[in-house]
Amino acid sequence: MLPAIISTFGLAFFYYIASIPAGAALQLPIPIAALTAGVSYTSGALLVVLIGAPLRERLTKRFNINTTHDPSKLIWRVWDRYGLIGLSLLAPVTLGSQIGALIGLSLGVKPRSLVIGMALGIIPWCVVISLAVALGLQAVQPS
Repeated sequence: MLPAIISTFGLAFFYYIASIPAGAALQLPIPIAALTAGVSYTSGALLVVLIGAPLRERLTKRFNINTTHDPSKLIWRVWDRYGLIGLSLLAPVTLGSQIGALIGLSLGVKPRSLVIGMALGIIPWCVVISLAVALGLQAVQPS
């Protein structure tokens, strides 16, 4: 069971959406596969926040990058409308945790809020993908 958990963790770190089905294919119980994938996804965001927040501050000072809010730019209009909730819910199935965390940091989200948001944003996807895998396995298994 440990090799399957490690494989699921490694896959979820880089490609979350396939990790729960892969864990189930490796004979992990679906709740364990979902939990492993969720922890891996969150650890990816946490790693970027731990490394990225200090790096962002250094780069903005060094290159004199303006991070003020500008509603005329598309990224700020999208951010104003959906905010951290939108980023947290879309990142698992679009960008991944690392890129989502980098975007959050670049938009000025506090690191703690970003990690919590990303951790909570993965929960609905864990449930939906786990249910889809469970129903799919139930449909293909002989009665």
